[in-house]
Amino acid sequence: MACIHILSAFLYWWAWHDRTWRDVIMIPEYLNHLEAGLYLWSALWYSREDTLGGYYTLAVHKIELAAALVEILASFGWIMSWYMTYIRTLGRGFSLDDPDTISYLSTSISSIIYVIYNIQINIYPEQYGTNFLYTYGDIVYFVGACYYIIAALRDDHWFWFLPFAGQYGVAVGRIHVDTRSLPQFGVPRVLITDLCCRKRKDTTIKVNNQREFDNGNSIVTTYL
Repeated sequence: MACIHILSAFLYWWAWHDRTWRDVIMIPEYLNHLEAGLYLWSALWYSREDTLGGYYTLAVHKIELAAALVEILASFGWIMSWYMTYIRTLGRGFSLDDPDTISYLSTSISSIIYVIYNIQINIYPEQYGTNFLYTYGDIVYFVGACYYIIAALRDDHWFWFLPFAGQYGVAVGRIHVDTRSLPQFGVPRVLITDLCCRKRKDTTIKVNNQREFDNGNSIVTTYL
């Protein structure tokens, strides 16, 4: 399963092959790879677990807690990616009518459940094997995965027979809706390095403004 997770992370990353690796929407994909690597690490140590308080057992719990924390960061990162790239049109928005909305909400909720479960296991190791809170996370995650499949089919126009054609646009000739002109994508592309450059630029402007203020308010006294 850990290997499949790594493969899934790679496919998610490859889906953005038209984007530069420095794009901010790639951050959750990098976090997803890190999470998959942590789960693979913990899976390799499963065979070494002996007692509930053993070294490898506790180490596995800590590694999986770290993976769960990384996963929740990636989940919120995917919400950011969706907001920055989704197309504004009918059937694709912030409502539950959009399968993408249910998908990322399900992923985020399941991530929170996994974090709570791993915290409980780290505090009470004796609950390992009897605490089944993670099963609720699995169920919610599965529901989100199903909606991701529906969203992917919608994006590839598999639902052309529906009234709105299951597409971003309105089926031609079936219904007429007056809509205003909307942008194709959410926001312009932002690079990771742009954030640093913007911070440096803002700092430079503040320093220059401070110097101008100091020069304008300085008093020069000349002794003759």
